[in-house]
Amino acid sequence: MKKFLKYIAIAGFGAIVLSCDNYVDIKTEGKLIPEETSNYRYLLNNTYTLDKSYGNVDIPSDDISFQNEAQTTALAASDYYRPFTNLYKWSDVVYFDGETDYDMNSLYNALYNVNIVINEVMKSTNGTAAEKAAIKGEAEVHRAFIFLTLVNTFGKAYDANTSATDPGIVLFTTPTVSDDIKRSSVKDAYDVILGDLNDAVNSGLKPVNSGNNVAFPSRAAAYALLARTYLYMRNYPLALENAEKSLALQSTLNNLEDYEFAAYPSRKLDRELILSKWNGYGTYSYAPQILSLSNELINSFDTNDLRYVLFTQPSSNFNSEYTIGRTYAKEGLTGESRNAGPTVPEMMLIKAECLARAGSGNLAMAEINKLREKRFRAGQYVAMTATDNKDALIKVLAERRRELMGSGGFRWFDLKRLNKEPEFAKTITHVFAGQTFTLAPNSDRYQMPFAPIYFEYAPNLQQNP
Repeated sequence: MKKFLKYIAIAGFGAIVLSCDNYVDIKTEGKLIPEETSNYRYLLNNTYTLDKSYGNVDIPSDDISFQNEAQTTALAASDYYRPFTNLYKWSDVVYFDGETDYDMNSLYNALYNVNIVINEVMKSTNGTAAEKAAIKGEAEVHRAFIFLTLVNTFGKAYDANTSATDPGIVLFTTPTVSDDIKRSSVKDAYDVILGDLNDAVNSGLKPVNSGNNVAFPSRAAAYALLARTYLYMRNYPLALENAEKSLALQSTLNNLEDYEFAAYPSRKLDRELILSKWNGYGTYSYAPQILSLSNELINSFDTNDLRYVLFTQPSSNFNSEYTIGRTYAKEGLTGESRNAGPTVPEMMLIKAECLARAGSGNLAMAEINKLREKRFRAGQYVAMTATDNKDALIKVLAERRRELMGSGGFRWFDLKRLNKEPEFAKTITHVFAGQTFTLAPNSDRYQMPFAPIYFEYAPNLQQNP
């Protein structure tokens, strides 16, 4: 217990004692014995702790636009929303002194639990070698997701030429105690991520998890996160290979026409979902107007596109004073927060992008049309075409933006990696309370600043410039 509390206090990344209590209870209640394999299984059953992501990274992207004066006034006057307005303006400081970054805390809290499993389960008793390996594999998928999310939030986009020296994140791989908390490099983070996922795909995980088990990692999820990782590394051949391996296990799409006049499936019933990862603390569930969408994004939709029809609403639906624009509001259909975990559409989009980059534009468009066909009413669908491979890539990236809008930080992370390519580098402009803010490609503001409170426990933690 003391070790856990010191770990949390020094890092400043998880002052949530709930998991510590759960861990102690698991190891002492009833007839359970501390060293038994079953305890590690129960630790991973704590989906409240593990089914988490980092929600705030959607706000600074070019998908979001606070256009309504009443909306801007309300956000500017609220201490609760101040971190969101600071992110929207790409401020040097997001959180004030003493304020906690709850999304970061939740991820480091989950990390402590999975590190216990990874480091201890293979030495546990009363379990078979296969059971232990699969439990470890699940924990490795969770850890890879945590590190991949954090390094893309706080570190620079992966660049093979500089990643060994680019500051990344605090990279705890054991439930350790250290008074000298420092950031490892971006390369170090990716090395751990790839090691975890390559180990997990061979660990005996179930091929697919769905229903009540969709928050538990599967082999399809491990391959999917490998595909996402290699995409962010701009290693497109390996991203393609792993996306195809994931799709070979799970490839079902929802036909949105089926839900135009029927309840949209919750994540337990969503056949597209490969691994559930809730987007932060659910703030957006209670304030969807935070994600009012930019005109650029909205204007890219065909108004017959059922993603436009079902997943966006006029901003006036949330407040009569909001007379401009549309808002992403999918959670209004399900009552759930946004998901940042891998899905079948994400894998199809990765496959299509990699095919286009490899010179197979026709195959890329075929993959995109397979997805788009499920996003329109049958009588209104028109297949998309491309004039050449470059045009195919442009159209795939535009489709990726529409399909993955408003959740998971996908657009923000895409902007970071695409800024490495001059033809896709983009300057973003946000207007807030009469002021114009501009974000240049590859700006330091693409690395989110750490909340000041963490430097009280980790004085050697390097702040982003």
